[in-house]
Formats: sequence, C-alpha cells, structure tokens
Amino acid sequence: MKKFSAVLLAGLLFSCGEVQKVEIPKDKEEKIVQVGDSASMKLLKSLKSELMSAMQKGGLDEAVTVCNKKAMEITSQIEKETGYSMKRTTFKYRNPANAPDKYEAEALKYFEENIKQGKMPSYYIQALNDNGKVVYRYYKPLKVEGVCLTCHGDPNLMDKKLVERIKTLYPNDKAVGYKEGDFRGLVRVSIPADKI
Repeated sequence: MKKFSAVLLAGLLFSCGEVQKVEIPKDKEEKIVQVGDSASMKLLKSLKSELMSAMQKGGLDEAVTVCNKKAMEITSQIEKETGYSMKRTTFKYRNPANAPDKYEAEALKYFEENIKQGKMPSYYIQALNDNGKVVYRYYKPLKVEGVCLTCHGDPNLMDKKLVERIKTLYPNDKAVGYKEGDFRGLVRVSIPADKI
C-alpha cells in the first residue's frame, strides 16, 4: 500500500507542472475572440504607427532600431494597458524571443495547413490548464504587406547596408524571403479565464 501511495504521489507531483489543453466552452468563444481581436489590433496599430513614424524621421536605419529596441517595449506597454500577455510568433523569426512554444507551433501549423487548402482563418483559439488556472490563447494571423518587404523580402533585392545591419543585429535571422500577401506569423493574446 505504501508503494502504491508513493507512486500515486509522484505521479501527482509530476503532472501538476504540466500544461494541458482543455475544451473551450462554447458560450465563451465569442467573448474570447472579441477580447483577443481588440488587444491584438491595439498592439499591431501601435507597432505600425511607431514603425511608420521612425521611417519618416530616419529612414530604414531608424525603422530597424524600432524593431530591434522598441518592439518588445511597445508589446510590454500594451500588455500593461490591456492586462493580457502578448507575443508575436512565427517559425521564421528574426528575434529568438519570438520563437514559438509548443502550443504556438500548433497554432502556426493550423494556419499553414488551412492556407495550403486555400483558406485563411481569421483566428484560432486554445484553452490551456496550467496548474488549475485556465488561460485562453487567441491567435491573430499576420500577412506580409508591401512595406514589410523592405526588411523581410528577398535579401538580393534589399538595400545592401540594411541587409548587413540586420545580419549584425540578428545573426540567425530567418525572417526574409517573403512576398506580399504571405502568411507571416501570429499575434498571441493570453486571456485568463476569470477575465472572460
């Protein structure tokens, strides 16, 4: 009996640290989408505004500085304003901090598979139970716009000095070779269940 109790206790201790997917209550989905879309749009508008302002003031050099130094700061500021954890993620990341975790990779694959079938979903959501606390993850897809190609397009067509600067800042850069309209990645908004 003692041996069984010890095995059961060990199993409980190890399973407590695991994050598990759970069902999304149907009556919550609309609200999750509403909150996630609002927060992700706020982040994207702030980033785009800062980037466009930087390009007008100092050209490409200033724009790269915004991406390198200010993007994470802007994300942190929007997190404080909204109360939700947020992240931009992709398989082809420039900043290693944007590399996807297991669940973000699942969301990225969901979009990639749908795109192969000629569909582009407007969102994807997950519910994760982390030690008894449920968090909803809302994912908004990002598409490459024409202006994005300046820094994320074909390196052979990009400004040579800019390419060198990007390589210096991001030696393991994967975020090039895009064409306008390509799927770029996701904005992830994590919403605690008690806020829905």
